[in-house]
Amino acid sequence: MAKRPARDPGAPKRNMSAYLLYQNAMREQFKALNPGMTFGQLAKYTSAMYSELPPSEKEAWVARAEADKARYLHELASYVPPPGYDPKGDAIVSPVNTKGGRKGKPEKDINAPKRNMSAYLLYQNAMREQFKRENPGMTFGQLAKYTSHMYKNLTPEEKGTWEARAAQDKARYDAEIAAYVPPPGHDARGVLIEDHRPRKKNNRRPKDPAAPKRASGAYVFFTNEMRPKVLQEFPGIKFVELGKVLGERWRALTAEQKKRYENMAAEDKVRFQMEMQQYTARQAEAAAPPPAQEHYFHDPTAHTYDAFDPYGAASSHQPQFHT
Repeated sequence: MAKRPARDPGAPKRNMSAYLLYQNAMREQFKALNPGMTFGQLAKYTSAMYSELPPSEKEAWVARAEADKARYLHELASYVPPPGYDPKGDAIVSPVNTKGGRKGKPEKDINAPKRNMSAYLLYQNAMREQFKRENPGMTFGQLAKYTSHMYKNLTPEEKGTWEARAAQDKARYDAEIAAYVPPPGHDARGVLIEDHRPRKKNNRRPKDPAAPKRASGAYVFFTNEMRPKVLQEFPGIKFVELGKVLGERWRALTAEQKKRYENMAAEDKVRFQMEMQQYTARQAEAAAPPPAQEHYFHDPTAHTYDAFDPYGAASSHQPQFHT
């Protein structure tokens, strides 16, 4: 995966959306309420909690986001980037040729047919300048959201007109691509074959199926036991609501009640440590080189041979000696 360009440490900190501000503010509280949740589950939980906020609370976060955006734009207006950085403080990276590395887009034959566009893209391109004139203070992102909103509110007849144009554009592209003869080194759509970027490598090492199962915490043992009971009590309960109920019931336990699950976790930790020691020993044994084999050879001064020849094979007869 391509890395983000280096950033000037003195550049203004980018503004955050309403959701990111909410996520950062609530992360520690949600982690404390749901100690057994994985990172992915916590992210889903935070997203669900944000979507369920009443309009008044959500508007408060939107207002904070607008204030943060105003702060960023104000700081950016007075920011002077040092040499090698763009106006936003990102390092300027020169594009790399196809043989030397990745480019932004695959190189394409200039004579290849122009790709067809969807109904929405045709509408967006046609209405962009008009919407910019009607809303001169809008940023690029706000204009994109406004355009999307306007398209969604078109009448079925109006939307049908754009869909018909998209169908015509697709027919045009299909006809042109059928007659197109790509130059050498290009695929059927005119993309330079050598310029195809390699697939992203998965650097994560696959887990050994023979490796011991990691130890579980007290809360995990509690949720494993309590989850089926909650599902039986509340059929069809949502994932987020299930997490909330489990968290509430865990917090309602007395120290004595929690002790049972803590003991289970302690025993599981000992189990994991013992299995890990055995697993590590097996891995080391498998990686060790095999012991050198000893071979017994004939002593020329003796009148008998050893039981094995120089290659380790058993002798089938005693050799004869002549004096």
